[in-house]
Amino acid sequence: MLAAAGLAIGTTKPALAEFEIQETTIDKGEVEVEYRGAVHWGVPGASTADGSEDALEEVTEPGLRESHDLEIQWSVTDWLQLSVTNSFTQPLGEDLNLTSVEGEALFELIERRGNGLGLAFDFEYEQAINHGDEEEANEIAFGPFVELASGNLLITLNPLFTDQVGDNADTDSLGFDYGWRAEYDFAKHWGLGVEMFGEIEDLANAGSFDDQTHSIGPTLFWNPSGDDEGEGEEKEGKGGDDDRVAGPPEMELSLNIGIQFGLTDATSDTALKFQGALSF
Repeated sequence: MLAAAGLAIGTTKPALAEFEIQETTIDKGEVEVEYRGAVHWGVPGASTADGSEDALEEVTEPGLRESHDLEIQWSVTDWLQLSVTNSFTQPLGEDLNLTSVEGEALFELIERRGNGLGLAFDFEYEQAINHGDEEEANEIAFGPFVELASGNLLITLNPLFTDQVGDNADTDSLGFDYGWRAEYDFAKHWGLGVEMFGEIEDLANAGSFDDQTHSIGPTLFWNPSGDDEGEGEEKEGKGGDDDRVAGPPEMELSLNIGIQFGLTDATSDTALKFQGALSF
């Protein structure tokens, strides 16, 4: 399932590590292995009328984009989580390549218990793995992660400021990446949500909205390792001390699948995204 659903690449990278939404909860000693992948159709610049790769020119043949992220997380303490992510991309007709290795530290500042607020601070460093003539810059990212819970509804916000570092840096100021999710648990083990992602590479030269990457779409969540209590009973998690949210931090196994629709000329027309996580 992971291999089939994760076929995903092209010329632009999606924001927040292949459509990742990270929650704020940290459980000491927990280890999680997570796979994320996406398939993109209508990638800007994949094939233009004059053969150029200008992302905003008319695309004559919608492109296909493949990408694969494999992440390992370790909750060192009740407030510190470390993770390493390997990102692979495979342009159509070319070999699969490792394109970056990212290290991340997440610090939990306010623990959410049931309804209310959860707050964490995230710091990331991404080392680009260049191949051939590619000259991608290394990047750092930092920002707060926020959770707001009420009943069976959980809203998660992941805003990040970014900065290119190293010899290949070519931006004039900080960039901005964001992702947010509104998820509602409508049945035992099942949740439905809306997710939105975006990226502004250089805030000093942001250009118009159409020059930026923004997408939105629905996501279906399935947590087969969830509580076996009756559907009408409260479970530990979102809605109170006895409610349980459908989310990777609280489950042994979690899966979600969704569709993202591009909102700008610089974004792929559609993307099928998949995520699977196993924690122990």
